[in-house]
Amino acid sequence: MKEIVKPIVLVGMMGCGKSAVGARLAKVIGVNFHDSDKVIALDQGQSIAEIFSNDGEAYFREIEERKISDLLELDNCVISTGGGALGSAQTLCDIKSKAISIWLKSDVDTIFSRINGNKTRPLLQCENPRAKLEELLKARETLYAEADIHIDNSSSHIKEVISKIERELKDYNAK
Repeated sequence: MKEIVKPIVLVGMMGCGKSAVGARLAKVIGVNFHDSDKVIALDQGQSIAEIFSNDGEAYFREIEERKISDLLELDNCVISTGGGALGSAQTLCDIKSKAISIWLKSDVDTIFSRINGNKTRPLLQCENPRAKLEELLKARETLYAEADIHIDNSSSHIKEVISKIERELKDYNAK
């Protein structure tokens, strides 16, 4: 594979595997990995759930936009974004112009089975988390579809997903 000269950014819904796949992908291709949510939590000294609770979603989204912008200035890395990151027109534009974006697609059943009961997902702390998840996915799918590469991660083992990504990156870089 040709050397990666701009960041690879993983986008998609919470629970679709961006953090796990991103960490593994970075290791396989020999670059650094940055999880935007973990970077934000470390910078803020509180969890994402605490930021939502203490300061609100709008505040979090402002920080997220700035942090992703900063991360996109790094070469040769893999970045995983939060599920709502593409809701920022600026973030979407930045990713499209400065990175290779990969949408990790998963169906609602798979996502829900992965995150059901997880108290660290502030948007799902509601009466009907599955309905909220369906609503979020429906609202965000067109944004995720803007990604350069689409990879189904509903039922695949992580090694298969990495292999799919490597093949797609090779094809993408050959263009």
